[in-house]
Amino acid sequence: MATNSPFAEWDKIFADTRLCAATTDRITFRCTLIQTGTESYRFQATEADRRKKTKK
Repeated sequence: MATNSPFAEWDKIFADTRLCAATTDRITFRCTLIQTGTESYRFQATEADRRKKTKK
C-alpha cells in the first residue's frame, strides 16, 4: 500500500475517526514503513494531466 498523504491527514480520507484509526492500526501492524521524502512520479504526472485538462 502506498499513499502520498501522511497519517495525520488520513482522517480527511475516512469519514469516521474510529474507522481511520482502526484501518491505520491494521495496515501498520508488523510492517515496515518506508518514507522516501519525495513525491511519486505517478502523482506528479496526474497533477500535470489535470492542469492540461483545465487549460483547455
